[in-house]
Order: sequence, then C-alpha cells, then structure tokens
Amino acid sequence: MAKKVIVAGGGASGLVAAVTAAENGARVTVLEHKDRVGKKILMTGNGKCNLTNMSDVHGKYYSSDTESLEQIYDTLVRFDAQETRKFFQRLGLYTKEKRDGGVYPVSEQASIVLDVLRSACSRLGVTIRTDCALTAVLPKKNGGIARVMQEGRNAQEIAYDRLILATGGKAAPVSGSDGSGYALAKSLGHRIIEPLPALVQLRCEGGFFKALSGVRAQGTVRLLIDGTEIAAETGELQLTDYGISGIPVFQLSRLASRALYDGKRCEASLDFISYIFASNALDSSKIDSKKMENMNFFPDKTVEECLSGLVHKKIAAVVCKQNGIAASVTIRQAGEEKVRRCIKLLSDFRVRVAAPKSFDSAQVCCGGVALQEVDEHFMSRRCHGLYLAGELLDCDGICGGFNLQWAWATGHIAGEAAAR
Repeated sequence: MAKKVIVAGGGASGLVAAVTAAENGARVTVLEHKDRVGKKILMTGNGKCNLTNMSDVHGKYYSSDTESLEQIYDTLVRFDAQETRKFFQRLGLYTKEKRDGGVYPVSEQASIVLDVLRSACSRLGVTIRTDCALTAVLPKKNGGIARVMQEGRNAQEIAYDRLILATGGKAAPVSGSDGSGYALAKSLGHRIIEPLPALVQLRCEGGFFKALSGVRAQGTVRLLIDGTEIAAETGELQLTDYGISGIPVFQLSRLASRALYDGKRCEASLDFISYIFASNALDSSKIDSKKMENMNFFPDKTVEECLSGLVHKKIAAVVCKQNGIAASVTIRQAGEEKVRRCIKLLSDFRVRVAAPKSFDSAQVCCGGVALQEVDEHFMSRRCHGLYLAGELLDCDGICGGFNLQWAWATGHIAGEAAAR
C-alpha cells in the first residue's frame, strides 16, 4: 500500500522531497504556510539560482557537531552535484557550469527552477495546500496525526504514515522562513542548537564607517576571536555605514555569529594592500620596507595622496585621520614613523565586530536540529516516522550553491526513504 507522506514546507528541500517521494509511489501532500511555494528559491543567486556546485563538498559545510557532519558527507555523495543536475534534467531543466564550479539553469532564471518542481508535483499527483500551517504533530505507533490550520477554515487533523519536516530556518523571513519548525521538532524530542544569522553582513564599531560607505576594495578579512585568528577569506570587501559586507565577510559570518552569541570578543582585521605586493615574491618581513621605499620617492606629496595610489581615497583619508595626519600634510612633514603606521593600518585595519545583521539580511542560518539526532536517511532518531531536511538541520554551507545542494540532497534522500 502506498505510504501517505506529509511534507511540511514548500521550499527547496520540501519540494524535492515531495517529488522524490511521489516518484517512489507515495501519496504526498505539501503543507505551505505562505500563499505560494518556493519563494526563497526565487531569491537565490540574485534571481539566477545557483543550483549547486561541482567542487568537492568536504570543508564547505559547518555544524556544531563535526563528527556527525563527517558521517553525513558520506551520505551526501549519494546525491551529489552531478545527481542534482541529472534530477533537474529529468524534469526538463538543463544546467551549465561556470568557472568557479557554480551550476545555474541555462536560462539563468530562478523562476524556471520553481516552475519545473511545481510541474513535477502536478504531474505526480502531489497535493499542495498553501496558506496552511502545521501547528502540532501527534505521533502514533505507525505514523501519526498532523494538526493544521488553513486560512479561512477550521483546524483540521490529517493522518500520515511519514512526516517530513522541511520548514526552513529563520533567514529571509520575507520568503516564509519563520523558524516555526524548530518548535515542532523540539516538541517531538529534538535538541535545537540556537539558530543564528549566517552568510550575512557584520555590524562593526567605529564612527569612521559612515565615511567609508560605498567603498568596494579587493582584500583579505581575518576573523579574530578573543585575540586569536581563526579564519581568513580573500575577495571583494564592501564597506558600509554600519560595517563590512561582501562574499569574504559572508563566509566568515557564521563563525562571528556563534562567537558573539557565546560572549566572546570578535574582531575583523582588514588587509587592503598585501595582495598588491604578493606577486613580487617579497617575504613578509620586507613588504613594509618596500612600501615605505615607494612612498619616499614622493616626499612632497601629501600622505593621503600617496596612500590613494594604493587604496580607495576614502580609505586613505580615514587611515590618515586615524593617525592624526591632516589632508594637507606631506610625506616629509609627517615623518617616517607616522607613514609606517599608516601602511601598517592598511594591512591590519582592526575593527571590533558588534553583531551580525539580523535574519532579515541573512541568506541562511547556522544552528538547528542537532545532526546526531538523524540517521543517514535523515530519519529522526527521536520520533518514528519523522524525517527532517534542509535548513532546519544544524548544517550550513559557504556561498556558491552549497546551501541549495544541501536542500536538494537532504530532501531527496528523506523523500526516497519516507516512501518505502
């Protein structure tokens, strides 16, 4: 007899779980509390939908439980990026790979990804109920009862054989991610690692940020926790009126979020110039001397003007001001010691990180249902007949399609297992 599967959540993982379960013979109902499914899919990749990434997944994901994460890497190989491409091609969507390994629809339209998933659901007889929230779960020996509230109707109870929770996290609540799944999972015996914003901008202390707003600069950002460097990323940094942004900052943001939540001191060191001299094969002890030597060629230029030959003039102005050098002061007038301090600041512009921006700005969450509480099929070890998928789990990836790959993979594996 066909299993009756309820999928709570009509996002990326939920829709793939629904399609896969239906392909394997299950009778599937998707419960989506917003007015339509797949809203967050439409927002991904700046509307182009970075579906997945062909790079090796190892080292691309984080979790508070590294041991369970290592075990799950083995599971993810069963539905890797190549399998994702095959899955979507089977649904009629062709993809292309870019230089960085990112995979996109050939059309580079996120809307077509949602279209093919909705079309597959329709073809396979999946029932999609929108404006319908799962409010409680009553597990039984075989399956259970889902209590739902649909707009304009009285509360209902729906029997199920298998339930897949794919309700998402708290990031980008405009898409429907309201964190309601955490309470449901907790009510069913699961431990929740505090969800925090990830792939998000960082608010920093310092009145000078207003003067730097709008600057984009190539460089490296190093994250220091309680004075110790724990990670670094290089790429285009974006300076804003509140702090720092850009892909390198996003990659480090989950580490900053967790450290700040744990009450630790968090700093970012911004290096705007070392990459310029890297190609000269100078060892680090000689780089500052080389920069100083270059400055001494122009003793009667202002310090600010000389620094502007290395970095954006707004950065040069702030660095001079931080060192008490007026805009009209020349290299000769400032003296070697002050100029060296400016150069040092350009390679180690240290700022205190105050907080991540809110879930409204975050692309994903770090935290969620503890990974050790699901098996290799993403079936709950706490509640029979329950599966958990996607961002609801305590796993988050770096930028580049890895979070969507997590959604597709966990949804597919859970959907396949639930239909058995």
